[in-house]
Amino acid sequence: MAKQMTEEQKVGLLRNALLVAGYEMGETGDHWPVINDTILRIARDWEESRIEKNVDAEMKIHLYEQLEIMENEVAHCEAAVQAELSTKLKELRSIYDSYFCDLDKSAVVPVYEEEMPEYLKRAETIISTLGGDQ
Repeated sequence: MAKQMTEEQKVGLLRNALLVAGYEMGETGDHWPVINDTILRIARDWEESRIEKNVDAEMKIHLYEQLEIMENEVAHCEAAVQAELSTKLKELRSIYDSYFCDLDKSAVVPVYEEEMPEYLKRAETIISTLGGDQ
């Protein structure tokens, strides 16, 4: 069974494949702007994705701490507001739990060909041509 590639490995494989293909077509030529643009866009998207994942990880920690503090402080409030605060905190906890729950990676997400950027179409073709796992 083939080992599944990580996103980072796919990005590296794609970059290297584009560079090799470019050099096979010649060290100079009008193919280089397309190759360089594709590499740049893929690298930029990868970096933005990593930053977004890091932000979510930090938010998960800090939001959990704040929810814990608020839930613990409800007991110290007046009885008249405890019920309302408890309801609101349960709602916040539900939102928190749904946002940070583990994803079902077996779920199929539709990808609309017309919405996919051109450089990602190129990347998909290159990876499938190289025989890598998608």
